[in-house]
Amino acid sequence: MSDAVVRKARPGDGPALAELSLENTAYYAELLPGDFRVPDEEGLAEFMEPGPEENTETALALVAELDGELAGYLEAQLQPPLESARYQSAPEFGETRLFVNYVGTRRKFWRRGVATSLVEAAEEWGRERGATVAACDTHLESPVSLPFWEQRMGYGRRSVRLRKRL
Repeated sequence: MSDAVVRKARPGDGPALAELSLENTAYYAELLPGDFRVPDEEGLAEFMEPGPEENTETALALVAELDGELAGYLEAQLQPPLESARYQSAPEFGETRLFVNYVGTRRKFWRRGVATSLVEAAEEWGRERGATVAACDTHLESPVSLPFWEQRMGYGRRSVRLRKRL
């Protein structure tokens, strides 16, 4: 479906990841200003620069390239079964879980299969390491990410995270 090339994030990707991050957060900060803010631009490229801890046996950082540009980014991690799983009501706590921490796509590449390619690659990576369930968080009011996860990727709502400012 997508011509995106998915690969592990590597040193040198920091500036493009910072641009992607700024673009994504600006979109959400405008859409939902009480829930998002644009991060400081100064030092962001260095902060986003991938290091050796980004890709390990339990952590994954992928980028997708399309038309010669970094088009998308994903971070995920494996969560092992909990030692207390036998006391938990949710059976998945006794399983290895893939948790997708972040997926972002440059806006000019939306609807071109970039995020789909990234998530599918992460799910395969998780399966290869014993994951039997995948999960993520997303904003309920997002007109982009919620339909992506539910309609495109087949994830179902399982819980609602509530919060209150104090």
